[in-house]
Amino acid sequence: MSRGDHIYVRRFGGMYVHHGIDAGDGTVIHYTSSYWMTPRLVRRTSLEEFAKNDDIYVRDYTKFIENLESGDLVDRTSQGLNKLMDSLRGLHVDALDFSVEAVMERAESRLGEFAFDLVFNNCEHFSTWCKTGISSSEQVTDLWRQALMGGGMMKPYAKLNGPERNAD
Repeated sequence: MSRGDHIYVRRFGGMYVHHGIDAGDGTVIHYTSSYWMTPRLVRRTSLEEFAKNDDIYVRDYTKFIENLESGDLVDRTSQGLNKLMDSLRGLHVDALDFSVEAVMERAESRLGEFAFDLVFNNCEHFSTWCKTGISSSEQVTDLWRQALMGGGMMKPYAKLNGPERNAD
């Protein structure tokens, strides 16, 4: 791990994942609160407080970049909604910038922010925005995908474009 890394921990045996930005000085910038039911804000806490005895992982952005370039309908819709919500909150970034300086500038610019939203601005949205300039939450997108596909409202992209489409 190093300064500017998007890090995460799995909570309650992987039930959900908590995200933050490694500040490189033994601290992490992330959405957090003192107690479960109190409002969350972006704070800098110790790495130990962030981890809470869970293993810390560094996020790999390979899948994220692939989804930007060729994601399915759920990915594209999620990206559009996230960009709209960012715009409404006044967050604008013109190009992907993974440099440590850009990541830390974005993270520190939001210290004290009190705008947590489980669906549109959670700790993963925050950390991904800090890392790339694009808010995104794989956890939320995956829930949308499961709800739409599991309920039969949307067929997988491969099936729509596979050989059975032309079988009529």
